[in-house]
Amino acid sequence: MGNKDIKEGQEAPLFKLDSYNAGTIELAEFKGQKVVIIFSRYFGCPICLLDLSILMKRKSEIEDKGVKILYITQSGERVAKEYIEKENIDFPVIPSSKDELYKEYGLGLMTAGAFTKVRSKLKEAIKLGIEHGEYEGWEKQGPGQFVVDEQGKIIHSLKGWLDIDSLLTVL
Repeated sequence: MGNKDIKEGQEAPLFKLDSYNAGTIELAEFKGQKVVIIFSRYFGCPICLLDLSILMKRKSEIEDKGVKILYITQSGERVAKEYIEKENIDFPVIPSSKDELYKEYGLGLMTAGAFTKVRSKLKEAIKLGIEHGEYEGWEKQGPGQFVVDEQGKIIHSLKGWLDIDSLLTVL
């Protein structure tokens, strides 16, 4: 399987995976409901934690529209569960390696656009006292976000760091 490029209007690649905090998650079960899939990198990544804190502050804006959030990470169970508890994460946190879901959704090497934002986002994270935790998974993994509509089609696809405002435009 080569790296796919997922385009808006395409069927979302289906998956059935065990989450760390919400049992088995099967994308097909959410037909009839919009789903936001957020691909982070891993919990020790300061920028991912910065994005997570923004997500936690604003998740009600997504959930109030009846939309389900799924959060994909490369983190292992021990580290993930630590953050799930610490941050009170109540949406499913699903583990994947770069060769599984990330690849299915066309997320490979971090995009140039995401890479150029690393320095400024890192400064922001440090300012908030977010430190680098354990390195997990593939360090060059690119993050991304997708919105799957009620019919299972992708209606929003963004490679790069979390952008809640752009998510909300399609919800």
